[in-house]
Amino acid sequence: MKAFPAEALTHTHISATLKVVTKNNITYDQIDSVTITTIARACDLLFDPHKYRPESRETADHSLPYCIAAALVDHKVTTQSFYDEKLKDPKIWEVIDRVKGEPSIEFEKMFPAKQPSKVVIKTKDGREFSEYLEYPKGDPREPMTMEDLDNKFEGLTEKLLVAGRRKEIKVAIFDAELMTAREFMKKLIV
Repeated sequence: MKAFPAEALTHTHISATLKVVTKNNITYDQIDSVTITTIARACDLLFDPHKYRPESRETADHSLPYCIAAALVDHKVTTQSFYDEKLKDPKIWEVIDRVKGEPSIEFEKMFPAKQPSKVVIKTKDGREFSEYLEYPKGDPREPMTMEDLDNKFEGLTEKLLVAGRRKEIKVAIFDAELMTAREFMKKLIV
């Protein structure tokens, strides 16, 4: 299951970044630098110089610097991370240029069987934190938690459905195996 509404090659890096910042309670204003080690083609595609100044959702969700900056600022990456108002968030622009990519020949040999990522975050006070992952969140080997699924559902539906209806549909989805197909489809009628 795709955990983030972004280009597929960004997912392991977003997952690793979120693990680092949430596990260590790092806020964006503490960050001196972020180094993302990845496969060469991801560096070429996702760290292209124009990816540091995306002007639309279509460029932002294919920009690893932007996705990582959003993760650093909000400790999550959701559909809302790519709204027009978020693309103008000064906090993202404050941290985006601190995100750099570095290709790895070793990682290149592992791809596509694995999608390795190493994220190193250095803070302004000299501390260093890192995380290494081989699979993105949502991969069967790195499954999403119920909290992840709940957050994704809320992010995708909050502007479409009122809170009570979202809750009813969410319960139906999470309990789908207990219903017939007909019962399930009736619950989804909007």
